[in-house]
Amino acid sequence: MNQNSRVNIRPQVTMLSVLKHIEYETWFALAEFIDNAIDSYLKNIKVLKSIEGENFVLDVKVEINEPENRITIRDNAGGIGAADYPRAFRAAEVPPDNSGLSEFGMGMKSAACWFADNWCVTSTALGETQLKKVSFDMKKIFEDKLEELDVEVNTCEKNHHFTIVELFNVNRMPRRKGVGKVKNHLRSIYREFLRKKILKLTVNGEELYFNDPKILRVPQYNNLDGEPILWRKEIDFEVEKGLSVRGFVAIREKASTSEAGFALFRRGRVIEGSFDNGFRPDFIFGAPNSYRFQRVFGELHLEGFNVNFTKKGIQWDENLDIFLRLLKDDISSTDFPLLQQAEQYRVRATEKEYKSASKALNGTVDDFQKKAPQAVADIINSSSVAEPEPRSELIKTEKTLHRDFDLRFNKIDWKVSIELSYDPSLTELMEVGDRFIKDGLFEDDVRKIGIRLSLTHPFMIEFAGTDNNKIEPILRIIAALGLSEIIAKDSYKNQGEVRRNFNELISNLSK
Repeated sequence: MNQNSRVNIRPQVTMLSVLKHIEYETWFALAEFIDNAIDSYLKNIKVLKSIEGENFVLDVKVEINEPENRITIRDNAGGIGAADYPRAFRAAEVPPDNSGLSEFGMGMKSAACWFADNWCVTSTALGETQLKKVSFDMKKIFEDKLEELDVEVNTCEKNHHFTIVELFNVNRMPRRKGVGKVKNHLRSIYREFLRKKILKLTVNGEELYFNDPKILRVPQYNNLDGEPILWRKEIDFEVEKGLSVRGFVAIREKASTSEAGFALFRRGRVIEGSFDNGFRPDFIFGAPNSYRFQRVFGELHLEGFNVNFTKKGIQWDENLDIFLRLLKDDISSTDFPLLQQAEQYRVRATEKEYKSASKALNGTVDDFQKKAPQAVADIINSSSVAEPEPRSELIKTEKTLHRDFDLRFNKIDWKVSIELSYDPSLTELMEVGDRFIKDGLFEDDVRKIGIRLSLTHPFMIEFAGTDNNKIEPILRIIAALGLSEIIAKDSYKNQGEVRRNFNELISNLSK
């Protein structure tokens, strides 16, 4: 090529004009450029390693420059050679070898047009001494119906090899938290290449790594005294000739509503199910509030299945649906009931997680502090108060969160302590004590009452866990029920009185 060379961008320019309206997510649009780099690296790996050494690794850098509204993607792969230039910038020009990640001849053009109206590509290829730059001004191309663009050519060293794509005045710029989400999706999409150290991927100076979730290793849910089992099952299905699926399905050690689900791979990269968008067929994963929805995950490598040209989804057909139904049967067998294990097994939280329930405790006590004095007074005034029964204490435990609030009634001070316990040795869901002494002291002129809810009780583990939004309503009910019991005891009333007191208390406290 010479200084005045040009590149043809046909077919019709109108085809390029629709590319900006393609349905993309930011990470899948960026993935088009990374795919091209990986494809170039793998097809030129022998030559690249002969020049750079056996330890040579593909290095892709993505720079998202918010202040300048610019995105730059750099790679050190094989570059765009002179023979490929006529094809590289024409939409829908399928490459001669489309067995890799560069498959449809659309990726770079469609992603660049989706991001911006102004973009350029600078590249030099292995064994060539020309550095070539092509600039796109899409508005000018559309208005003037241009079918050829000028190529700026400079000389460079023969062993140089890289491609730089620059996107200017970006229309769909990821900002703030959006950049973090882009990083998480890219590390998820390219996890296989990152694991194998084929790819070094950097976004805004941060090298991305993929951390595999820990897999649950515990006894089967209906035999808790049995040997621990690693809940992972290898998958290797041949659906029909030319179509196969391999990989694994497993249970996460720590449940995650956002990060569970299947990741569907094709040619080494995730096509569907990256990061917080896991692929979860209803008939396998159940409803979003089910335990298997939060715990089951897996990686499924699909061979022979087709994708759409944006490479963000599998083209579904009856074969894939058949496979998924066979898969469900396979992971639900009596020999290895993975789905049942995910649904039935209950994990006790850590002390740190239990302590996070202090938000529910504070909300409950703050509300009781304001409303309980009058609510209790109203009930006692409507009852005939008798001498209280002998006082009893709650068993002391250090594994607790607690807060006190004060009541004063009939010239007697009440100190009420509401407690969340995470001591697994305590077996009662709810405990009520007439005396509750944290410091070992007792004052005769102060009525001390302790009301305790156990976070480690099976009921709480199954229905609340460490979720403040679930703990708080239960704690409010327990606290009202505990006070109702104390009032009923003092009044020498029957069991029905506890229920009457509770209904009145909870109504007054909810106003």
